Amino acid sequence: MYEVFLTALVEDGDFGAACAVLSGLCGMSPWESFHRVLLFQGPPRPVGISNQSSIDKPIRKEVGLLWKEIHQNLTRQSFILQVRYDILKDSDLGPNARSVDLDSTPGTLRWTDFPDPPHGRPVLTQRKKVELWDQKKLPSVMRDNQHTLKGETIEEIYRFFREDIEFCLVRQYYPYAYAPNYAPTTPSGWVPAAPEAKLPAWENLITVDTQKRWFLFVKAHVLQDHKPDEIRKVQDQLLGIRNELDGVFDFRSIDRKVYDTRIAQQQQGIQTLPQKVMLGKN
Repeated sequence: MYEVFLTALVEDGDFGAACAVLSGLCGMSPWESFHRVLLFQGPPRPVGISNQSSIDKPIRKEVGLLWKEIHQNLTRQSFILQVRYDILKDSDLGPNARSVDLDSTPGTLRWTDFPDPPHGRPVLTQRKKVELWDQKKLPSVMRDNQHTLKGETIEEIYRFFREDIEFCLVRQYYPYAYAPNYAPTTPSGWVPAAPEAKLPAWENLITVDTQKRWFLFVKAHVLQDHKPDEIRKVQDQLLGIRNELDGVFDFRSIDRKVYDTRIAQQQQGIQTLPQKVMLGKN
């Protein structure tokens, strides 16, 4: 499937006004949700999802096709994958929250490709995406296939819908104290070897954006991504919404490298050179 979207930043103080505009535009109150997002980094040499011992059997045909698509993409290139879990703000956070065995909890595995070049429409981002919903043992599947935990965030999302278009106000939080020295897709900072069984209290979370801003994504999906006419139709829809909301939200051109989840591939037969080389001396 293809995901095509617009992006705008919303200041924390403008959040209420943004919700009011989107509620009027879509004729609905927002759907509020919270998500625990684990980030797993693939190995330097891609291996795909070759070890399927932890995947629940039997595998339904439509689910098997999605596993196959993810495997094929991870065979050509390693990526950072998301393993996502729905959580409840009131009962899944804080010292009184129950301990969670994530292997026994259904989650969503999400893979996104490097976005396409803008092709004259820089305000739009489009990329391939595969999601596997309601899957158990996802941390074990990741571990079985040499994917290591690189970080974790909590997402707070307010969703609005108008026909097939999804409007999402998203804010991300770091759940642990190591967060200030840690960026989700870089190797700096300390990260637990395995997901923690409990999450800290809501008031102890740290916003990823230091200015506590929200991201507004206006999304559409094309299920049959081999049909360029369908992709162009969605692009035109989103550009129409951009014009409709001109002066309300500042939709920006985003460098596609921001959404690059690829892992640099380690080439075979390449020796590591010394950092210092002395020339002219034996």
